Amino acid sequence: MCSSFWLVSNLYAGYVGFFLSITINLLLLFLIFETPKKVFGSYKYLMAAFSVVGIFFSFCDFYMKPHLHITKTSFIVFTDLKLLGYSYFTGQLALATLCSTYGMMITMLAMHFYYRYLSVTSSLYRFFFKNLTIWVIFLTCNSAIWFFCFLVLNSPSPMKDEELFPEFWESYCLKPNEYTYTGPHYYYTDNSTGEWKFHIPSFVAEGYTAGNIAVAFVFLTYFGFQTYNHLNKLEVVASVNFRELQNQLFRTLVVQTIFPTIFLFFPVSCLVVFPVFGVRIGEHANLIMILFSIYPCFEPIVAMCCIKCFRVRITSKCICKGFL
Repeated sequence: MCSSFWLVSNLYAGYVGFFLSITINLLLLFLIFETPKKVFGSYKYLMAAFSVVGIFFSFCDFYMKPHLHITKTSFIVFTDLKLLGYSYFTGQLALATLCSTYGMMITMLAMHFYYRYLSVTSSLYRFFFKNLTIWVIFLTCNSAIWFFCFLVLNSPSPMKDEELFPEFWESYCLKPNEYTYTGPHYYYTDNSTGEWKFHIPSFVAEGYTAGNIAVAFVFLTYFGFQTYNHLNKLEVVASVNFRELQNQLFRTLVVQTIFPTIFLFFPVSCLVVFPVFGVRIGEHANLIMILFSIYPCFEPIVAMCCIKCFRVRITSKCICKGFL
């Protein structure tokens, strides 16, 4: 029997995630820009940009209130149009924007590790201001391709509707005109022959987006390991302050890797892989969306706890207020 349980659960998770993400990321932005540039160098701008993207993702998640559903042949990101009051096409645009923002977060996380590696190998000229345009173009183009994949290649179709209409009514009590969606549909039945066939656009879209995620994870692993090796070599030749700061930043990145692995990489791997092997988890896929909603608040918490100057600043503020 259909139920609105998962729709309501996602709704409340979105409210909680939005409030925490906005509050904590704004606090981190304040701490970043209050800290003198000489402490972090240009890395402060990369940290700030990541927080801004996290805030934007939370806004998209809050206003779109997305849900997930996994069938035997597809994974679907959808939203309830009754609740939002959006048109069908506007809802598709918003969902594609949300997915492209997710792609930007993944890419920027990999950039964090690349920057840390360059900082300990004295190769930061690649992040000098004159190269800023290159990085902006790269991030913009990558996000635009994600947007295209989810708006065009993974767009709704009669083939998908045939499978989704009964599933959405059974799981969520939603009629066809009450929701819009995006997502890959890996296989379909050829009505003329009855044979199963690959849906090429879905495989192209997932080849790019899932490939992005895989490359980002490889970057995290490789540059994290290389950074660790170089930090060990610096124990003898570098100053105490420099080693301490680099170790703080590296520990921050290591801990920050745990959260995206739990909240982003592993869940998305399930999204991509389950339908390929015909594993249907249906409405329970919304557990993944709940993880997505609350993820953006964890990254700034890690930074504020692991980086000493942030931690000291917060502690001093709390003590002062306590005495007042």
